[in-house]
Amino acid sequence: MDGRNDDDERGSRAGKLLHEAFRARAHSAIGDLAAVPPMSSGLGPDVDGPRRNRHVLWAAPLAVAGAVAVAVVVVSAVSHGASTAGNGAVAAGTGQATASSAPSGSTPSGSAASRSTAPTGPVATVHVTSALNDGEVVGVGEPIVLSFSPAPTDSSAFTRAASVTVNGAPAIGAWYWERPYAGQPVQAHFRERTYWPAHATIHVTLPISGMSAGKGLAYSGALSSVTFRTGDAHVSTVDAATLTMTVTDNGTVVKTVPVSLGKAATPTYNGTKIVMQKGEDVPGTNTLRPQGTVMMSGPHYTNDPVPWSVRVTASGEYVHAAGWNTHIGTSSTSNGCTNLKPADGQWFYEFSQLGDVVTYLHTDGTRMNPFDGLGDWNIAWSQWSRGGLLITH
Repeated sequence: MDGRNDDDERGSRAGKLLHEAFRARAHSAIGDLAAVPPMSSGLGPDVDGPRRNRHVLWAAPLAVAGAVAVAVVVVSAVSHGASTAGNGAVAAGTGQATASSAPSGSTPSGSAASRSTAPTGPVATVHVTSALNDGEVVGVGEPIVLSFSPAPTDSSAFTRAASVTVNGAPAIGAWYWERPYAGQPVQAHFRERTYWPAHATIHVTLPISGMSAGKGLAYSGALSSVTFRTGDAHVSTVDAATLTMTVTDNGTVVKTVPVSLGKAATPTYNGTKIVMQKGEDVPGTNTLRPQGTVMMSGPHYTNDPVPWSVRVTASGEYVHAAGWNTHIGTSSTSNGCTNLKPADGQWFYEFSQLGDVVTYLHTDGTRMNPFDGLGDWNIAWSQWSRGGLLITH
């Protein structure tokens, strides 16, 4: 297979299926309506197709981006430190806007006005689902992700009421509202200005039952809290200029390995990506394929087994072993993925946890679409802290 250097596997199927499905990982997400099914049941049979055929609806003022390359994805995923608040940041432990960021005319959360949030007249119930389960352990780059159905039209009551703490102290962060793809539920993502600290306990409290989500809408409130933890701080940097990946564990460099990235026609995206999947299940089972294998398709190959595959974008970029690629460390020849020598690929797979950070520098590709997976860190804090789609908080 030495002649197959276009090893990549970016998803050709509608990106909205990938985006929705990957969040479930190996566990069902929790919510106040129904559990989210495993990713494999959300995607169905193996798929392939042309590299750039997925259209992504970005929240304004982000641009619409096409999808990337071809991937066979029938997957069930194995799946911040304290910071100063920017404009629009929220002291999330209190559910109250900070003095520097409170919008003109805003009302403190303890006032009578803020308590009068129940809608009047006929209402539709807005159900909330969390991408993270209670007790889940993730990497320091994993944002809090909540999905809403039907979509809220006003985030004011939610933002005042919801709170986030890190090791018991109020998180200084902000909610960012988005609709990743046309026809998908609106989501609210929360992060601080920098990554979570390692080995932290993050608690999300949602006392929103009966509160207004906009005219004629009220939150169910059945999902009232989520608590998860972070593991070791795994932060890797892939540098296209040197064709290396440097891996750190809690701030200490533990390994630097050679890589091969996307060739000129199919360059790897720049930006910060989050590990969102490891390997995939055998179709129709809850059993992972051996050796972290994902069955991939692309130009000149179909349904090929690719071992030790760690997914970093919804559209199909992976970090994986590529024993057929004789150019690792010397030139970039893939369809966009990060190719590693077999031993390095296995090591990285076993080292990685969902939510780990992988940042790409100096590639020939454009910056990663923030909604092509968990690309939250590619949105500048000045923009993030304004709230995105719903800026009425």
